[in-house]
Formats: sequence, structure tokens, C-alpha cells
Amino acid sequence: MDADEEADLVLAQTAILLDRQGDREAAQLLADVTYLDFENTDDSYRTSSGTHVYVMAAVLYVDDHLVSAFTGEVRERIAPVLIDVALRNGYTAVDRMYVKQVLPTVGKDWRSHLRDRAQERPTNQARRERTAPNHPVEDGLALGSRQEHQVYQVLKRIQATTPSDRTIAIAPLPGVRLQAGHTWTPDIIVLGNGRAVVFEVDGPPHRDRRRYADDRNRDLQWQRCGIEVVRLPVEDLQQGGQLTNRLTGPNKAFGRAGA
Repeated sequence: MDADEEADLVLAQTAILLDRQGDREAAQLLADVTYLDFENTDDSYRTSSGTHVYVMAAVLYVDDHLVSAFTGEVRERIAPVLIDVALRNGYTAVDRMYVKQVLPTVGKDWRSHLRDRAQERPTNQARRERTAPNHPVEDGLALGSRQEHQVYQVLKRIQATTPSDRTIAIAPLPGVRLQAGHTWTPDIIVLGNGRAVVFEVDGPPHRDRRRYADDRNRDLQWQRCGIEVVRLPVEDLQQGGQLTNRLTGPNKAFGRAGA
């Protein structure tokens, strides 16, 4: 087991223990943590054998919109459980816990995007794309990637062929608040006929162990709302008709309205 896996085990065991203790809010917040790291602090001490040891901090890295959810009171509930779990997993010098923002992903032209953003009116749609370079736009709506744009266009064609009284609505990159203060941006939500489906387009980064675990946690949150999540690997989008068949064929993810 490598260092990342060991840290993720500590995070998982802490969340499960808190859940068993009835602290569902803290457990669900930990499920949304991007990753846990253990970092040296400036404090140190000497062991009885004279070894110099730096005190370590357990650092929860989270998306910026989640930082405020980790209030002082919430951190006080999480910290003793996490530190105990860390000690039992061999992190003997851990005695404190912090919460930090994950650093944003930026493009080379981040300066121009920040200047453009300063001229825009605030919007709840596509907030994560505001500093991302070259994101596609159609119908006045931003899409997160070329592949998400491709899915959007196929869904529009499906929408165009449905009867007006059985149509669907397509919402790319909406800002959605879920329980315990979670604010997420799914790739696309489709609404219609008494049903809602979240579509997520998964590229290679989603195969990363931490990202995979984060995706599964988010899927669980949607399922608790009674909403299905369909994940579309980018490899399934390579051939023109393959995506349409996935959405409207015998094993359709959403299907034509009225079907």
C-alpha cells in the first residue's frame, strides 16, 4: 500500500466511524474531501531515545465551496476521531488537523480569463468554467469539454424528435446544492417525464484512484436524492452513432420521451 492509499484508508475509516457514531453530517463532509495528506509542522519534540520528531498535521484538501462547511465546531468533531485513526495506522506524530482548498487548475491565459470575468455578470451556471480556457459554448450555455459538448448536441437531437407534451429539458453544468452544504456542478442534467438523470462524461483523469473514489461518493449523494447517474466514458463517444445508441437504444440511459 502506497502513501496515498494509506492516507485514503485513514480518511475512509474516520468517515465510517463518524457515521456509526451518528454524526452523518461530518461523515458526508469527509466523503467530499478530495484527498487527505499528512504534513510536517514547525513544531517538534524529542523522543525518549533522543530522536528529533516533527509534529505532523492531517490536512483535508477540499473544493473551495466546501471550506466554509468545515466550521470550527465540525472540525472539533472530526479531529479527535481522525487523529486517533491516524495514530492506529502508524502516523504516530499527528496531533492536529487543518482544512485547505485544493489548488485550482488554470490555463496559460488565466490573466485574460480573469479580466473577462471581471466584466461579466455573476451566474450560477458553469461557474467552474469561468477560468478555464477554450470551453465550448452553445445556446448561451457553457460546456465543460468537447466531449460534453458532443453529448449536449446528441441530447438536443433527441429533444427535437420528442412530442411537445413529452419533451425533455437539458441543463449543462448547473450549480446544485445538496445536503450538508455540498455544492456540485454535474456535467449535464436531463429532466422530463417525471424523471431526472445526471450525465457525467469521464475522461482519463476520472481513472485516478482519488478521483474515482470522489466520483463514487458523489454518485451516492445523487442516489440518495432518487436521481440516477449515468457515466459516459470518453471512449464510448469516438464513433458518431455510438453515443446516440447508448442514449436511445435497448439499454438506453434516458431514452426518447414517451419511449
